[in-house]
Amino acid sequence: MADARDWAGDQGGKWANLVETMDRQLAPAAAPGVQALAPQPGERIIDLGCGGGPTSLMLAEKVGAAGRVLGVDISPDLLGIARRRAEGVGHLAFAEADAGSHPFEAGGWDALYSRFGCMFFDDPPAAMANLRRALVPGGRAVLTVWAEPKRNPWAMLPARAAAEVLGPAEKMAPGAPGPFGWCEPAIFEPILAEAGFADVTFVEHQIEMQIGMDGSPDPVTRAVDLACAIGPLASRLRETPEAEDQVRPILAELMRPHLRDDAVWLPGVIRVIAARNP
Repeated sequence: MADARDWAGDQGGKWANLVETMDRQLAPAAAPGVQALAPQPGERIIDLGCGGGPTSLMLAEKVGAAGRVLGVDISPDLLGIARRRAEGVGHLAFAEADAGSHPFEAGGWDALYSRFGCMFFDDPPAAMANLRRALVPGGRAVLTVWAEPKRNPWAMLPARAAAEVLGPAEKMAPGAPGPFGWCEPAIFEPILAEAGFADVTFVEHQIEMQIGMDGSPDPVTRAVDLACAIGPLASRLRETPEAEDQVRPILAELMRPHLRDDAVWLPGVIRVIAARNP
């Protein structure tokens, strides 16, 4: 699983190479959080873990020229893409920084938004407390996270294929940095309470994502190519690259039932967390 250091280096670079593919895949996960945040014209919003900037651009459009959006990420590769995409948008800026320790202007922001950017901190309560202090009193936070792995076939199918060849992956400790680091309320509710947030609630959303990178004319092959290029399966294959030839046909059979309209579509479950700075 990727942690913050991976995103600053190799993982961020790989994501940048596939940014259009990954933006397309994750687009369904952005709308519920933005809708819950309900950005208003003139507001100042931090976009935590902004990556290549698609959500920052969405927020900038909502707040308008009288507002301000700051996208924060630790990947220089992804931020380079974000800055190119945002050329000419004067009220949108980006910072290459660890948001858990970055010296934000205290009380300088109306809202905090994150699509999957909050689960990678080594010290989540301290990091979220730093972000809370950046908010005005009454400022709101909306954080989108993945639900449990077993409810997310986009992750479980590659894991099943890898397990058949390599055996089960090492279990991650609850709350360990990674895409499922906040996968249960019993993990994120105490973190946000310790960080000083109030009125913590969450809503589950079912989403469906198009899986696959450009290249092969066969959509199942495109989906397998992506799983082998980035994500948990790719991490395991980096350690044992000789296993890929065995894993690929197994994963293809698991993906095939999800083929529709010349693409593989896999379901997922997210939780949209809302909280407030007292």
